[in-house]
Amino acid sequence: MNAFHPWLAPLLALALLASPACAQTVEQSRYYIQQMIELAAAHDENGVTTLQRVLEQGPKPAPADADAARAALQRGLTALEQNELTAALSAFQHASRSDPGNVEAVNHLGLLYRKLNRLAEAEIALQQALALEPSRAVAWFQLAQVYGLQNDSRRAVGALSNTYRFARNPMRAEEILRNIAENEAADSLRNAALETLRLHGLPVQAVIVPPLSPNAEIAPLKAPAGSARPTARSVP
Repeated sequence: MNAFHPWLAPLLALALLASPACAQTVEQSRYYIQQMIELAAAHDENGVTTLQRVLEQGPKPAPADADAARAALQRGLTALEQNELTAALSAFQHASRSDPGNVEAVNHLGLLYRKLNRLAEAEIALQQALALEPSRAVAWFQLAQVYGLQNDSRRAVGALSNTYRFARNPMRAEEILRNIAENEAADSLRNAALETLRLHGLPVQAVIVPPLSPNAEIAPLKAPAGSARPTARSVP
């Protein structure tokens, strides 16, 4: 389904013509992201693309100290690799405060909140990352897990659908969706993955009794050769 909603055209026009004085607010950005989720769950490609463009036109926050943010981000990544979650969280919080436009810092902050089961904070941070980069598949994937853990199947489907839509490697993304559909123990996330596969016309295998525990980790995907972007459980 690719029905174009009449309200999207004037919304896009206003966003494209807006001056810095009319910059998107945090609440506006969150609203657009929620609409992207709903439109993705309805398989409305045109609607998702339109709101992606709206978010991309929004001005990005200025850094207070970009160098400090980069240093804190690196400390956080090192701590995360060593499974020092408290230290990693503190570093990512510092990086995000120093540069709220640093999408890597904000994305990893959302990841840490999700790993610590601080789901409300994870949702806010991941939405902030998507406001900065609405085509960021790894943030959509993390957000889908948050909604799955909250038993919000509809939004989990929308977020997983956007994960697949924006993935740099659709075949790898399909593999991840199939792994969740066949092995995830959390019903809401497993069913959301099944629905996402159907939504995109991808083959659906018979469901296997899940051996994994809820919120089980998925092995991280490797970034393309030569990529400088540090990722955690990213979808290429």
